[in-house]
Amino acid sequence: MSRNQTSSRNRICQEEDNILPISSTRLELVSDKVLASELSQTTELHPCDSTLSYRKLYDELPSINFTLDANGIILSINRFGASKLGYTKEELLYQPIFKLFASNEREKLASLILNLFKVSGTGVVSSEYRLNCPNSKIVWVKATAQIFSSSANPVVVLVFEDITQFHDLKEAYNECEQRFKTIANSAPIMLWTSNSNGMYDFFNEFWLEFTGCALEQVRGIGWLEHVHIDDKINCLQTYYSALNAKTKFDMEYRLQRASGQYCWVSDTGIPRFTASGEFSGYVGCCVDISQYKTIELVREQSESEKKLQVSEIEKLNRLKDEFLSTVSHELRTPLTNMKMAIQMLGITLNMNVDASHALENRIQHSEAKAARYFQILNNECEREINLISNFLDLQKLDINSKPLVLETVHIKEWVVKVVGLFKARNRNSLSNLYVDVAPDLPQLVSDPFSLERILIELLTNACKFSPADEEIIVSARLKSQDIELRVTNTGVEIPASELPRIFDKFYRIPSNDPWKQGGTGLGLALVQKLTKCLGGSIEVESASNRTCFTLLIPINSNGCNG
Repeated sequence: MSRNQTSSRNRICQEEDNILPISSTRLELVSDKVLASELSQTTELHPCDSTLSYRKLYDELPSINFTLDANGIILSINRFGASKLGYTKEELLYQPIFKLFASNEREKLASLILNLFKVSGTGVVSSEYRLNCPNSKIVWVKATAQIFSSSANPVVVLVFEDITQFHDLKEAYNECEQRFKTIANSAPIMLWTSNSNGMYDFFNEFWLEFTGCALEQVRGIGWLEHVHIDDKINCLQTYYSALNAKTKFDMEYRLQRASGQYCWVSDTGIPRFTASGEFSGYVGCCVDISQYKTIELVREQSESEKKLQVSEIEKLNRLKDEFLSTVSHELRTPLTNMKMAIQMLGITLNMNVDASHALENRIQHSEAKAARYFQILNNECEREINLISNFLDLQKLDINSKPLVLETVHIKEWVVKVVGLFKARNRNSLSNLYVDVAPDLPQLVSDPFSLERILIELLTNACKFSPADEEIIVSARLKSQDIELRVTNTGVEIPASELPRIFDKFYRIPSNDPWKQGGTGLGLALVQKLTKCLGGSIEVESASNRTCFTLLIPINSNGCNG
């Protein structure tokens, strides 16, 4: 290299020093890694070339970098940074850094620089500031400062980070928060918010008035002091379980009012998220539900009382059933003895019930009276025995204590047998009785004793109220999965107004016993109960001088369900 070239380089360095008379300390922002890289690539680099290279690199760093003296005077700034702030380097050199900041921020920045020199070491401090650079889009910066003391006069290295966009979002968020709090404070319900850590940071005025608390008392987890001691654990478990999952929650607890009394509230929390999807806490609403809780408590007490009443009624019914069963048994025993005595009396008088009318023609007047009295006594005793027997059977069915004995029943043979038995017992009062059974009926699995009792009662009822020479027809058909049994009698009709009560206990149709045969009033009630016990149903229809009882019995009975 010629002497002229060397002289030229030195002149350039001197000129650059005149423009920027700062020692090498101004370049401390260039990292050691960059220095090593540059030196390794330039083995024979003149000192002036190295300085120019690093200055150019410093100028073009995509950040805003300053060096300041202890008074805040700008000793250097990179060209990129000056441009971002809307200035040239020359406009900023040797100017106070404070003129770049809003007036209300300058004292804060001066304190930061002053504190750096008071603290020993090379600590790093940072804070956010508002700028006052009319030609720049940068409004807010995060300023990070550090002292470098490698020379006799320590300098402050200051780096700006543009946070205008984030600060605008923060201001918008704060404005939104403030607007929410303003609205919340005028709302007639209790509202609160919490931060992302789960700490409660706001309660509206209605909440504070309701509890009589100051905001400072209930922030964080202070609100729990006003929750009933028995509800605190459940509240904490519910809240922190939702907080960990960042989901909505609902909980009910007792909250202490300003008066000192506790009331029930329903507390609902909704999670909040930022525009970027980050969880920022909860917004919640508490509603006083004391009135509803009181109603619920009254309802529960009412339900409890109802259950107690039902239990008492069931107990009384059991006692009643036991009493009636005992009384019925006690009544039936002397009646059975009376019946036996009447039969023995008949033998003594050489008469019986079936031959009583024939005997009346053979005996004297006094004997005729005795025969009449005997007949009345015999009939009434029989009626009383039937009444008690029917009543006992109904009691057993009411408490489901009468077991079914299931057998296979051949319908046609069974119907013929029962009708024949009925004819044998009722020779003197029998109308024209016919049987009509469809061929090829399937076998029936049921309780034959209960079926026989049903059919006998229906035939007795039909025979009792049918005029002479009228017909009684017993029919059997297959209807779906049921056997349909019908007992139809002609010459009599039940008024439509009486049909709904026909199966009631002790009910007898007024003026519908032309032959004055009487009855227990339990026969049809027993028929209905036995039918239900077999899993079947019974209906009655009466019109056009004809009455028909229709019985449906399932082919396979499963037992008593009545």
